[in-house]
Amino acid sequence: MSRWAAQWWEPLRIQHKVWVVLLLLCVPLVGGLAVQLRFVQQQLALQQQRQDLALAYEQVHQLRRLAIDVEDGFRGYVLTGRPAFLAAFVEAEAKIDSVMAGATKSLAGRTDLPDGLGSVERQWQELLRAKHELIAEVQRGSSEKALAYVRSGEGLLTSDRLRGSLRAIEDRFELQRESLNERDDRLSQRTFVGLWIALGGVMVLGWLSSRMLARSLTDPIVRLHAATARMGEQVAPAEITELLTPLPASKDELGRLTDAYRHMLSRIETHIRELEVLDSIGHEINSIGPDGLEGVLRRIADRAVELVQADVCLVLLRNEQMGCWVVEAASGEWSDRLKNAVMLWEEFPVCVQAYQSRQSSVGEHFRRDQRPEVARRNFIGDSMLAIPLLAQGAPFGVLALLSERPRAAHQWNQRLAQGMAQEAALAISNARLYEAAQQEQRGLLARLRQLEHLAETLAHDLKGPGERMEELAKLLAQKFAGQIDERTARWLSLIQENGSDLVRRVEGILEVARLGAGEGAVTAVAPSLVLQDVLKAQAEDIERSGATVHVDPWFPLVACHGAYLRQVFDNVVSNALKYARPGEPPVLTISSTTTQNMVCFSVRDRGIGIPPGQRSRVFQPFVRLKQAEAAGSGIGLAIVQRIVELYGGRVWIEGDEGEGCTVKFTLPWLREEGSTVISGLPGGALTEASDAPAKGRK
Repeated sequence: MSRWAAQWWEPLRIQHKVWVVLLLLCVPLVGGLAVQLRFVQQQLALQQQRQDLALAYEQVHQLRRLAIDVEDGFRGYVLTGRPAFLAAFVEAEAKIDSVMAGATKSLAGRTDLPDGLGSVERQWQELLRAKHELIAEVQRGSSEKALAYVRSGEGLLTSDRLRGSLRAIEDRFELQRESLNERDDRLSQRTFVGLWIALGGVMVLGWLSSRMLARSLTDPIVRLHAATARMGEQVAPAEITELLTPLPASKDELGRLTDAYRHMLSRIETHIRELEVLDSIGHEINSIGPDGLEGVLRRIADRAVELVQADVCLVLLRNEQMGCWVVEAASGEWSDRLKNAVMLWEEFPVCVQAYQSRQSSVGEHFRRDQRPEVARRNFIGDSMLAIPLLAQGAPFGVLALLSERPRAAHQWNQRLAQGMAQEAALAISNARLYEAAQQEQRGLLARLRQLEHLAETLAHDLKGPGERMEELAKLLAQKFAGQIDERTARWLSLIQENGSDLVRRVEGILEVARLGAGEGAVTAVAPSLVLQDVLKAQAEDIERSGATVHVDPWFPLVACHGAYLRQVFDNVVSNALKYARPGEPPVLTISSTTTQNMVCFSVRDRGIGIPPGQRSRVFQPFVRLKQAEAAGSGIGLAIVQRIVELYGGRVWIEGDEGEGCTVKFTLPWLREEGSTVISGLPGGALTEASDAPAKGRK
């Protein structure tokens, strides 16, 4: 497209461009159709002329045949006297009038025959009149004249002249028909060539129109679509802008849309840079170091000055008790001069407005303000931007940015300042929570150490009397054996059992309390080896009870302490053997599965089981649901839960009531190859574990 055409085309609106394209297509198309219609009309006129000429030719030819029939009928009748020849004559004569009328009508108005068939008609009349006279003579019985007429050839000569006239007319019609055919061929050729020219013109105009539309409509839409798709792919805005660079500077709707898109990309790129800066600053100011809240406040003031290009930044927090401002931090050299300074509430009207409205507030020309209550702060700067610091929607302070020179509201980058204020509010809130949590943690640690010391002291104080109670009751029973009655002996036995139970409870409390204390870092532990040691240690109980133990051939590595894992397996397996069904040998199945980053161990038995409503209680210390069936302190599963939770796992019980139970617990999974297969277990068979549901129990 030339420069002049582009200057004329680009300012048009899309609707006008569409109209121009339609005109470029329709006007030539309509003109071509009009020309073709003209050619078609001429061809139709020629066709009509050819049809009229063919009809006239046929009628003249029929007149010539009738002339032959009349002559033959006349001669036959005269020569033979037979009426049959006269009938043919009469029949031919009867047709002459109708054929003559039709021919005269067809030839009416033709310029090449001014008088039409007038001369032919007169020749017919003369011929018929002569024939009728002679026929009448023959019918009266006088045939000499008629025979002489025939022998002389006069009648035949007259008939030949008539047929010659008709033949001349036929020849003329033949020439005219050839002329019409030639004209028709020329029109057909013109029509064919015109159609090709029109088709070629439409194709050329269509191509030009498509290029114009593509330049103005299709290309911008395709590039805008591609830019939008790239935007969804999280690419840099500069790459998207490159897609829109080749588009012409059009003034239509798409051109304005493209300009708006470019401006939007520019704003997005600016916002992204600002967000990146804010994110970087947010990470920096939210990093709580040894300097705690004070360091966070100082970094906020320094970074806010750099970000917004201010001269001074003050972090003013509201002191509700005194109803004033406290300068918690200041940038640059003002930090030492204003740190923890108390400012009257009315000294900073712009900050008060921002605090109360919870929106940014701008003020300027402070040095012109000579009010006594604000005179002290005017030495800092001439203009101020104040942004409220909000925590859960409630203000607790203001970020005040000051400039030495006058600065109007539009000259401040308020969007960046607001983002900085949000990051600052979050950092201050987090630092406050961190310091409160640190203080609370220090108090809890001190309290925990006191409680640990108290527990050890109390356990020591309780364990001694319990042991002495058990020993004294045992000595009394031995010394006065046979001298005391049955009731006294039972009382001494109860005293001895209570003393022993007290000692076991105190030892259980100390064992639970000491879990996790004094252990080093976790290591890679092979559960197969640990389980092998546990089953060997309990080989006597397994053999005595006739138990069968099915163990998976391979277990994944876990991250824990080997001694603690051994204690977990020991407690769970002991419970499974202890709470078997009366009269039935225990059957244990030990297996494992992996889920995400944890290994889930399962120990299933077919024992007496635990009701679903009581399964959460068995993890509480000293709770024994089946005290009559087996002895124990009631802290086995409590210790298991405490150990598993040390590594971020959990323990629970599954299974249908009355069909045994399955104790399941999870530990961190080390994704490494390698396992040890347990074999040759004493007292039972070793097979691969199944996945059938079962119950667990304490």
